[in-house]
Amino acid sequence: MWAYTVGFTVLPHVGGFLGWFINRKDMPVWYERLKKPSWCPSRKIFPVAWTVLYTGMGYASYLIWNDLGGCNSKAIVPLGLYGAQLALNWAWPPFFFGIRNLKMVTRLGTSTSIWGKMAEKQEPSNAQNGEPDNAEEGEDKKKKKVKREDLPPFEIVTGERLPAIFFKFQFRNVEYSSGRNKTFLCYVLETQGKESATSRGYLEDEHAAAHAEIAFFNTILPKCDSSSRYNITWYVSSSPCVACADRITETLRKNKNLRLTIMVGRLFMWEEPEMQAALKKMKAAGCKLRIMKPQDFEYVWQNFVEQEEGQEAKAFVPWEDIQENFQYYEEKLAEILH
Repeated sequence: MWAYTVGFTVLPHVGGFLGWFINRKDMPVWYERLKKPSWCPSRKIFPVAWTVLYTGMGYASYLIWNDLGGCNSKAIVPLGLYGAQLALNWAWPPFFFGIRNLKMVTRLGTSTSIWGKMAEKQEPSNAQNGEPDNAEEGEDKKKKKVKREDLPPFEIVTGERLPAIFFKFQFRNVEYSSGRNKTFLCYVLETQGKESATSRGYLEDEHAAAHAEIAFFNTILPKCDSSSRYNITWYVSSSPCVACADRITETLRKNKNLRLTIMVGRLFMWEEPEMQAALKKMKAAGCKLRIMKPQDFEYVWQNFVEQEEGQEAKAFVPWEDIQENFQYYEEKLAEILH
């Protein structure tokens, strides 16, 4: 009888494991870049939660099977419903990570929609999407509709100073960065040549398809003169993803007149082997990667954060665990780049 108990209990885990295995490469890149609410739990909690859920579901199905005397007419309805919801549950990862259609995911059932809605981004109003809000213009809606997929690959917010509320939330060097899915990149560009100059500003991801690091190379770097030398310093809310790290490596190898130092508040997906390999390539290409110290956060506050006009500039107030988290990430980075 114990074989039936184990079989029913283990069955749900089979589909769960296959779903994870098939989509394991999309998780660190696409999902982590989605705009999730601040209360969305860390991805490390999901394997634990689903292990408990699958175990409970499987054992409950065994109890039903056993109490009803096996697979007979009485068990068809409850076990059939259980099998249907289990199939929908297993279908969730391919839809969510493969098709990347958040709306479709939320229709797969109650259990899957709860997690799907966590990662669902806010839909802009009709006016933001280029659609008329006036009911009288309903006939023209379909003609004038601009789909989200048609947005250019880089929608970047630029400026000289970012709002203080963004800095306090996005740059905070917490260990678990739930809800912090945008990249804020503050840069200092020093030109060394006939006419030395220094420029500064910041770039901010506007939607999941845009990465501020690549936008810097596409919008700021082309303005540079190839005959001059440049020292570039980035102060970034988190370290680059694999794709951005590869672009940084490629750019530094092609442009020997560039010197790039990247100061990061947090390490992005540092546990992943691909991410570690990408960071090592950056170092080999000459990029200096550092974890932001409390003094660096203060520098960003003074030079890149908006201050209220007509009032005395407010001093930077470090958060409680800023030094502890700096040491945590500094140790992790040293382990990766050794």
